[in-house]
Amino acid sequence: MGMRGKRVLITGASGGIGRATALLLAGMGSRLALQYFSNENGIGSLTKEIEGIGRVGVGGRGREGEYSSNSVITIKADVSRYEEVKAMVDTVMERFNGIDSLIAVAGYPMRREVWFADPLGLTDEMLDKPWSVDLKGSYNCIKAVVPYMKKQGNGSIVLVSSTPAIIGDAYGLAYTLAKSAVIALTRSLAPALAPDVRINCVALGSIGTEANMRGYDEIHLNTLIKGIPMRRLGIPEEAARAIAFLASDDASYITGQVLVVDGGEVRV
Repeated sequence: MGMRGKRVLITGASGGIGRATALLLAGMGSRLALQYFSNENGIGSLTKEIEGIGRVGVGGRGREGEYSSNSVITIKADVSRYEEVKAMVDTVMERFNGIDSLIAVAGYPMRREVWFADPLGLTDEMLDKPWSVDLKGSYNCIKAVVPYMKKQGNGSIVLVSSTPAIIGDAYGLAYTLAKSAVIALTRSLAPALAPDVRINCVALGSIGTEANMRGYDEIHLNTLIKGIPMRRLGIPEEAARAIAFLASDDASYITGQVLVVDGGEVRV
């Protein structure tokens, strides 16, 4: 894929999907700005792993064989707060002098008590938290990066949604509503941002990240897998490859689309 030298901002980089995407793009030679909110250990270990990629000579390698300190930066920010997002984007622009791709992975972690809650018994907090991170966070990032992308004449944006946003899920309603709005944001903004900026979305099915697995006991997990034609959970690297494709020049004529990555679970 055409990602060598691309300047990429990834939100939610310390989580399973964000981490896999960062590692994949580092191997391709992208320059990375990695946003995190609270997982300092996760972002620290990710940075060390990326530096290891440079040392073995894969992508982003400096003159002495190491991943250059100018090729990866980490930024702590709350994506639900526009002023923090704007400051983050300004920092990336200062370091990289441009942003070629925004990959908005950051999402509110869905806890079991919320995922299996009575759909007509949701509290304001249950509704507001996913909305503020998944939708508002994505919108804040788009709002901050698009003027720079427009000025440079090109850019790509990839948002992350989920298959419940397509087929519905009453017992994950707060999450489903927020992820449905992410798809609506993608489709609504595509004509407005074209032709300079492309925006697409991946709708992920059951990906076996640590955060996702916390929500299932063994009985629910086995039931879930039986409903997937591929008869297994996806792995973060499979999600990362779809994200990287949409962000890359290989997808130069694709915008406003939703790419479903779910092992065949959704057939519409």
